[in-house]
Amino acid sequence: MNTKNILLGVALLLISIGIFKPDISSWGLPNRNPSVPSENLDLVKPSEELLPMANDVVKSLSVSSDRKVDGKRLASLYNDIATLISLDKENEVIKTTEDIRQANRLSGLMLRLDIRGKYPDLPEANEALVKAVIGDDQVLLNQDLREKAVDGFKALSWACNEGSK
Repeated sequence: MNTKNILLGVALLLISIGIFKPDISSWGLPNRNPSVPSENLDLVKPSEELLPMANDVVKSLSVSSDRKVDGKRLASLYNDIATLISLDKENEVIKTTEDIRQANRLSGLMLRLDIRGKYPDLPEANEALVKAVIGDDQVLLNQDLREKAVDGFKALSWACNEGSK
């Protein structure tokens, strides 16, 4: 197993922990911030360029009554992926556009979101936004493309949160 796969596995494990937020209070650790809400997402309304595609994601979530739970989980997932993409220099995990696609695909499978078929237009809406941001080609991420990818996943996070309402 090469280092890239190990780092990707660790990153996906951390994303899973971030989404499921297991209760570790039974481990005997002191609870230092009992009033801090469990949802700590960095939600920012997307740019005018991404807003129409983000609104398509919002609309695609509106077809199911489960959208409240699923939307929040997806919002947290996309926020975590944005954080993962933003890591660079010595902490860099995501190096190419293909790494982004793999992280997106694998994280959904690892989390067992069980949303296949619930939201018929959601995969296409998500893919359209990601494609608009990173394109179809497999290329190394430069600083500009990395920032665009982060903005794209933050837009997905915002859209899923909005769709959960």
